[in-house]
Amino acid sequence: MALYARLDAFVAGLEQRLGRLAPFAVGAAGLALACLWVHPASEPQGIGNYYTWLSMNPFGNATRNPVAFRPLTPWISWVFGLRGAALRYTNLFFAGVLLACVYEWFRRQAPRPGDALLASAVLCFSGVTLGVVFSPFYCDALTLLVAFGMWCTRKRPVLFYALFAIGLFNRESLLFLVPWFAFLELAESPRRARTFATEIAGYGVALALYAAFRAWSAQQAPVEYDLDYYLGPLADDPLHFFRQSARYQWAGFYSVFGPAWAIAVAGVVAMRQRGDRARPLGLALLLVSVWAQLWVAVDSTRLFALAFPAMILALEELFRSGAFRFREWAPWLVLLQALAPPTQAASNRFWAMDSQWAWHLWR
Repeated sequence: MALYARLDAFVAGLEQRLGRLAPFAVGAAGLALACLWVHPASEPQGIGNYYTWLSMNPFGNATRNPVAFRPLTPWISWVFGLRGAALRYTNLFFAGVLLACVYEWFRRQAPRPGDALLASAVLCFSGVTLGVVFSPFYCDALTLLVAFGMWCTRKRPVLFYALFAIGLFNRESLLFLVPWFAFLELAESPRRARTFATEIAGYGVALALYAAFRAWSAQQAPVEYDLDYYLGPLADDPLHFFRQSARYQWAGFYSVFGPAWAIAVAGVVAMRQRGDRARPLGLALLLVSVWAQLWVAVDSTRLFALAFPAMILALEELFRSGAFRFREWAPWLVLLQALAPPTQAASNRFWAMDSQWAWHLWR
């Protein structure tokens, strides 16, 4: 526990020196470390080209742009003058904000100061952050930040559903979190009928707004990535997309947290030992829902990153209960997570990210 006491003292000293700026310092430092661990791409690839193009002129370049219905990050980037290749700075900024928010959340919720720093470190060295750094022209960072915001505000319906509605305009994959959030809300609610009605109204209004925007976008120009793009091939071959990623789906799942997935396992076991059945069941639903994306898409690591709330719940449980003497071994596991070569899986490919330090360490 001497190591953890030092973590506590470090956080206390940091907050004494920086005050309310401490979360931002942690976020900035975490992002800097992530950029050292993985070399940020300097040129857009894949649909990153379309996001870059959209950020240069969100209104003029929306015509025939395949990602015109995911305009939120390009809009924000355009407003702040980060256009074209500078879009990557917007995405990296949101990745750093997520680390800062995770620190602030656990600083308020967890019993000890070091808990907040440990939680931020787990996210820093995960595919959640490293994936954004590796592909900084893909606008996933804001979606992950919105998902975390939804978790933090789930007991404040107006803000929760507003975040969901806004997040859909960045990436519609948030839909795959709806079953898990809906289940949790019902499981935690003393008035389930009222909560269920609120869910129908909240999700319904958000989806109606987004559907109207999609319909409007389709009138301006053909939308390449429409429902027919994803569901059309399934009519002839239900395994069309799934087959393309099947070989390395396990690698995509592993890539998100690497060895630190042991924390999630320990958290689920601790929940079960405490007699909590709802949350482990909810986590299973979360993983299945996120995995379901691979029936219509092939980027395994990017898609599995949306399951990162499983780690948040596990950390909350272990910090609160101290089960399995968690604080004695968790820092060493996070160190192992950091030292493990960062990897990524997409379609039928599995490769190590561009990380010079990892190659020198493990060669």
